[in-house]
Amino acid sequence: MFGPLEFRTPVDEPELCLVSLDLTIVLPAYNEELNIAQVVGQWCSVAGRVGNARVLVVDDGSKDRTRQILNTLLAIHPELLVIHQQNGGHGAAIQTGYRVALDMDSEWIFQTDSDGQTSTDDFQAFWSRRAECPFQTGVRHSRHDPAIRILLSQWHERLVDFLFGVPVRDPNVPYRLMRADLVRRYLELIPAAAFAPNVMMSVLASRQGVFTSRPVAHAARAAGQTSVKGWRMVRMGVRSLREYLAFRRVVRRAIL
Repeated sequence: MFGPLEFRTPVDEPELCLVSLDLTIVLPAYNEELNIAQVVGQWCSVAGRVGNARVLVVDDGSKDRTRQILNTLLAIHPELLVIHQQNGGHGAAIQTGYRVALDMDSEWIFQTDSDGQTSTDDFQAFWSRRAECPFQTGVRHSRHDPAIRILLSQWHERLVDFLFGVPVRDPNVPYRLMRADLVRRYLELIPAAAFAPNVMMSVLASRQGVFTSRPVAHAARAAGQTSVKGWRMVRMGVRSLREYLAFRRVVRRAIL
């Protein structure tokens, strides 16, 4: 949909990735040259502790040095896999990551962002409770974002509740652990070009009764800047509303 994917492994031998994994950690990245090395290192440490796990970074057509840094990191972190794709937006990047994780036969998929605003410290609480709930998301407390982003997030939460009848807190949060069979099923119902597929997955999991959430830490950006801001944020809000209205019809027909 967004052009060919370039799949890189630590030794450029993709067959090493075609084994069943306990966990794939999906990190979308766009113009994160100032954060990517530290974030990748932190999550590769998590993958190393889990054992049979990989960190999959989807570089969404970055225009800075993110691509070059990631290719260098491949020689440092054996847990790291990298995909380079043409720019399609955050939603496209995470869908790419989810589909590749499924192709690698991962049992669990965890997603967070590469901006350094979330913490690896919260991961163990999710991982240790995975048998209790197959779809867990975070709720960012003491959120460190511009006021307009926080306001739009609150509006987003109320909109999801109104349209779908499910009170999902922080529905687009980039901190979620999901059992792979659920991800596979939900992706069949979500448009490939959806702006916020994570929101739609949260809705489906909540309606199915397999959803829970817990507080996670949230830090201010230490470096770089968000790619969605100003009037673009408003335009994305309008786009999301249109997509949710169409998705509501899908949800009503879905048998979960």
